[in-house]
Amino acid sequence: MKSTMIKYFGILIGFGFLFSCTTDPKIEDADPAEIHTIDNLRQFQDGAYQIMSRYQYWGRNQIVAGEVRADNVYANGRTQRFVSWSKMDINPTNGDTGSLFNYINATAANPNIIINTDLSALEGSYEKEDATHILGEAYIIRALANFDLLRNFGQQYLSNGEGLGVLYVTKFKDEDLDINNAPRGSVEENKAQLYSDIEDGIQHLKSSQDSQYATDKERITLDAAYAFLSRVAIYFKDYDKILSISNEVESLINKYPVTPSTDYVEYWKIQSPGPASIFEIHLDNTVSNEDNSINNIYRGQSYADLQAYDNLLQDVGFDTSDIRASKAMIDTINMFEEPGRWRNMGKYPSMLSDIGSDNIKMFRVEEVILNYAEALLEGENNTSKATTYLNMIPSNRNASLYSQATLDNILKERRKEFLFEGFRFYDLVRTGKTIRDIDSSTPNNHGVVSPGDDRLAMPYPQQEFDANRGTKQNPGY
Repeated sequence: MKSTMIKYFGILIGFGFLFSCTTDPKIEDADPAEIHTIDNLRQFQDGAYQIMSRYQYWGRNQIVAGEVRADNVYANGRTQRFVSWSKMDINPTNGDTGSLFNYINATAANPNIIINTDLSALEGSYEKEDATHILGEAYIIRALANFDLLRNFGQQYLSNGEGLGVLYVTKFKDEDLDINNAPRGSVEENKAQLYSDIEDGIQHLKSSQDSQYATDKERITLDAAYAFLSRVAIYFKDYDKILSISNEVESLINKYPVTPSTDYVEYWKIQSPGPASIFEIHLDNTVSNEDNSINNIYRGQSYADLQAYDNLLQDVGFDTSDIRASKAMIDTINMFEEPGRWRNMGKYPSMLSDIGSDNIKMFRVEEVILNYAEALLEGENNTSKATTYLNMIPSNRNASLYSQATLDNILKERRKEFLFEGFRFYDLVRTGKTIRDIDSSTPNNHGVVSPGDDRLAMPYPQQEFDANRGTKQNPGY
């Protein structure tokens, strides 16, 4: 079992909805004045990572949100978890939706405190580069949380939407913001703030490359900031944003090796960042709540609610030699009273006493490569160069190469590479693809979901309306 990292200091807040764990202080107990040393600064930022790691956010629910609403897996109803998400019949009182909303917002709370702290007033001796690096981390994590909030609850790809985004809070206990009557921002306003935060984060991380944290893969680094920028730009199809940093992207791709097929299964087993990882969220089962972990929802002895479609391997289009389709990664298993069904076996594989201990591989070099290939193709019409980058992945997976990069081929490769990691729903939505009805005989089926459908955005949770009169619901709910 991996050793536990520093005990994190977490502040858990939802806008108008207060919640806490026994080990976490409540919002009224928090005071930005508590940051008076570099150690306090580090603890506050590490608290944001801990909140992000919990099963209500990236420890499970964010990944599930990107899989069960698409065409890879469905909720089999064994324990009734994620049935509403699988059907895409979600109401504003759904508990998983509400907790996802709250934990995303809570993740941004500590970064907001850090960003609005006067670092020049820190007491004691410390390395300026360390404080600057932590500030850069805070900007990126605030952006990451708000990006996830926007792509889950925003109207950017709805036919019936009004272009509403989310409430992008930039201060902790903002005296200029009436949190009880605060309207949602527009998607365009949110995008501008996202890119502003990412740029601020990059600049601070650039100027703190001598920090002790500059190469820590379990915290945000400059490389992770560029990887995140590529994710945001791809989601919004702002290909010029990626092409404008092509030198940095290519340098990053050269720095991190694509995991070869011989190491692929082991890469997912190791409980620490591997060579291809740019940023991983640290998990151990003292924090992740093993029963609620991503492992357990895929194949655990308690839940095992997420089941792959019976024709998954054929529908994805795997070669039989592809390591990603091997029995170590995807297999039929007999458990409980069920017949054998396809399951995710290789990603987040720890079980028994180690269940819940697999780091979440947030940014891998493979994602940056495929983001760059898409930008080259769609933004620059450089098919030849895009094909070269696209084929960097299958050439390391014992899979057939592509004769030419097309958007469909890139999406096909993304589905293969990121299967079970929470990418698929957002890839289909951003590219205007229909979410197909893979097998209408499966339980809790969402049927065909067309581009622009109201269900592509989750409903704003009822608790937010109870607390904030300025909130407006998404269409269809």
